[in-house]
Amino acid sequence: MNDNPEIRRAADWVRSADGIVIAAGAGMSVDSGLPDFRGTGGLWTSLLPAGMTEWDVGSLTQGECFIDKPVDAWRFYGRALQVCRQVAPHAGYAMLRRWAERASRGAFVFTSNVDGHFQAAGFDEARIVECHGTINFMQCAEPCSDAIWVSGSVMDGVDIDTLTPSDLPRCQHCGRLARPNFLMFDDTSWIGTRTSLQWERLRTWLGTVAKPVVIELGAGTVVLSVRMFSESVRGALIRINLSECAVVGDGVGIRGSALQILSAIDEVMRKA
Repeated sequence: MNDNPEIRRAADWVRSADGIVIAAGAGMSVDSGLPDFRGTGGLWTSLLPAGMTEWDVGSLTQGECFIDKPVDAWRFYGRALQVCRQVAPHAGYAMLRRWAERASRGAFVFTSNVDGHFQAAGFDEARIVECHGTINFMQCAEPCSDAIWVSGSVMDGVDIDTLTPSDLPRCQHCGRLARPNFLMFDDTSWIGTRTSLQWERLRTWLGTVAKPVVIELGAGTVVLSVRMFSESVRGALIRINLSECAVVGDGVGIRGSALQILSAIDEVMRKA
């Protein structure tokens, strides 16, 4: 694969960039052992609590699920939170950090993932946009205010399959039900102030970068948040995905997993 001209072209772009934009979708987390939410063997089939089936998932992706069915919602997302904490970021994150250290303006991350793996891998919290929020912060499900707080030890050591209403996390301010601070479908209750501040920092940083390169990883076409952002940035685009990796304009599309292709680019850069 290292003889692939697209791999070599990508390596040249990374070497010459003064700023690296990392745009990551669910496929970035797959190599760490977190299932793609929508893929074969995805989150709903491999991480579902006992008694739940794939047919239950649709209603649990809607914004009102924590109000309409709070126990089911917390059984589902509580299991996801436990797994996100147990799984370590794969080696590709360290490669991206190393490349960022070479660039004079460093790197900025834009991700639709809510697992917090970029922070866990050592990326600067101030250089990350989590466009759909994060499972690592909480908010009131109503909500009673704009307050959010770190999830902390929520769900640690909890038997998800035996959750009862009295076990559910509570808002620190009003005592009613709490929920993760991430965006779901038709979600009018999500508090997006943290993400808005992240966006402001990204826009400021992009204004300081003269020759950016965008490395898009594992972003599909069902939810277009990451792809739309990648294509909005002025600069060469390296699109890495298991399928649907075509690029129009200044860029290359490379078919493969995030870790596989990052490793190939890294090897070329090390030999240069």
